[in-house]
Amino acid sequence: MNQEAIEGRLLAHRRILQLIVGELAGSSAGERLESLLRERSMLQDGQEDPGAVETAGTGIELAVAEEFRRIVDGLPSATARAATAVRPAGPESMQEPPQEWDEVDEASDESFPASDPPALG
Repeated sequence: MNQEAIEGRLLAHRRILQLIVGELAGSSAGERLESLLRERSMLQDGQEDPGAVETAGTGIELAVAEEFRRIVDGLPSATARAATAVRPAGPESMQEPPQEWDEVDEASDESFPASDPPALG
């Protein structure tokens, strides 16, 4: 297998993992997985010393830590995840549903966050 094929496979696996972690975002499993990736993205063996010299056997460990960092760097931020989170329409999906709910409320909720008012007719 040539270098381009290896790099292509590595990129594919990285993107798949980013998609999986992104889909799990907000769940306890997703938070644990993201935390684990963040922890392992920094080799804690003198690497934080800018004068540290790579020794025999650390090359692979450094490459693994770098790959974890690249995976984490490709994840959407918590802010971006929150901005794209959309709840289903309807009072049953609200944290604090209103006591009264009519077709105008329903149409308005279904059209949110559109700037135009719903068309009823």
